[in-house]
Amino acid sequence: MILPHTREDAQNMAEYCPPRLPPTIDIHCHVIPEEFWDASDSGNSWFGASLVHRDEYCYIDTDARFAGPVEANWRLSVDDRVSLMDSIGLDVQIVSPPPYFFNYHLPAEEGKQSARIINEGLLKMVFQKPDRFSAFATLPFQNVDYAVQELEWAMASGMKGAELCTHVNGMNYDDESLWPLFEAAEDLGAFLFFHPHNPAGKERMTNYYTANTIGNPLENLIAISSIISGGVLDKFPGLDLCFSHGGGYASFGAPRIDRGYKVRQEAGLNLSRIPSDYLGSLYYDCLTHGHEELAFLISRVGSDRIMLGSDFPFDMGLDSPVDWVHSSSLISQTDKDLISGGNANRVLNLGF
Repeated sequence: MILPHTREDAQNMAEYCPPRLPPTIDIHCHVIPEEFWDASDSGNSWFGASLVHRDEYCYIDTDARFAGPVEANWRLSVDDRVSLMDSIGLDVQIVSPPPYFFNYHLPAEEGKQSARIINEGLLKMVFQKPDRFSAFATLPFQNVDYAVQELEWAMASGMKGAELCTHVNGMNYDDESLWPLFEAAEDLGAFLFFHPHNPAGKERMTNYYTANTIGNPLENLIAISSIISGGVLDKFPGLDLCFSHGGGYASFGAPRIDRGYKVRQEAGLNLSRIPSDYLGSLYYDCLTHGHEELAFLISRVGSDRIMLGSDFPFDMGLDSPVDWVHSSSLISQTDKDLISGGNANRVLNLGF
């Protein structure tokens, strides 16, 4: 190593060395449990989930979802996943299961068992490549005590938080019976990442893929609204809550919710301030599918509240999320660097 001999030498060396770029970190990346694939290879189901064939395609059939068609990148080795990440300029993935493996529909004991198996599989990836992966746990939320216990174990094991459904078997988060999980997350410093599943109104969205394209953003709005209007953020001000898909319709629908707060007493029963003021207390991934929409989200909540999220490996996600963010002409380079990894590195204390 060559050391500078004079102040002028040090200045010249500083000018020669380019500034270190922030790491690129994708917080919205799914991993299908290897145990499911192993069971499928043997022609068996796994906690009720099975691989089924329809025409020339394969699908994952669970009691909660029929997902697919299965694509090759749904089942990648760790090394192949890292190679793909390298090809798109992605340094780190925060991995979590897809929502149809939340398994809230299972009996509590089976949910507890499946959650631990899934979480141990995620940790195996992290331990194999700790410089490329971190993880959010899944929790058996059909039993709140079990969910708290699993979150405690996950945080003690080095996970960064948990991925939650936008509802618990139809129960919204203003239901105080669910709040022990929020209390535990606040005490543990656990980051909670919300992902939609089984959207409200899905019985009216059976065609045109609208249960996903319309239902998932709607689910995020319902969850955010129930958390804000239910007083969760006032009760637990230290929570770090993040919503996938850019928070769905929340940033766009905020003025109407504010209007309700102003003219209807019941809309503000649990609030200390106007509803839209709380949006800047939450985090969001960048998966808005439009640069103008991302810029609007930044204008509503600030670029320091938005993180890179691709929804890998599914077709409704971003194939190259870093390039997508950096190709926008509507946001600053500072915004791009924060979203691409700076915020996640800071908030999740990843140390990169």
